[in-house]
Amino acid sequence: MNYVTTINNITFRNGYSLDLEHPIKEVLQIDNVIVIILEPPANIIYNYNVFAFSTIGDFLWRIEDVKLYYRGSDDCPYTGSIINNDGELVLFNWCDTAVIINPLTGEVIRTYQTK
Repeated sequence: MNYVTTINNITFRNGYSLDLEHPIKEVLQIDNVIVIILEPPANIIYNYNVFAFSTIGDFLWRIEDVKLYYRGSDDCPYTGSIINNDGELVLFNWCDTAVIINPLTGEVIRTYQTK
């Protein structure tokens, strides 16, 4: 394994340790990229809660602003991720939007509605 996590900390394989501002909800490794989804507190809007780092701790990207399908709320943090059948990184948020991301750059490839 290329990392170890605790509640709000990740330690990379080279020993570099990073404290994050919110608890870690999920970690997914894709080749040499570690994608981290943070769990924001219930009382704040924190929609940019996905970060990517190299396996030695270099910051690669943070999720950018994405057009949402659901318009009923501004509170749309990311809640999970998968690698789909095509080998793509897919991020899911509370606002019915799935976002396919280039894991190396954080670039949005496409989005689709989940409900």
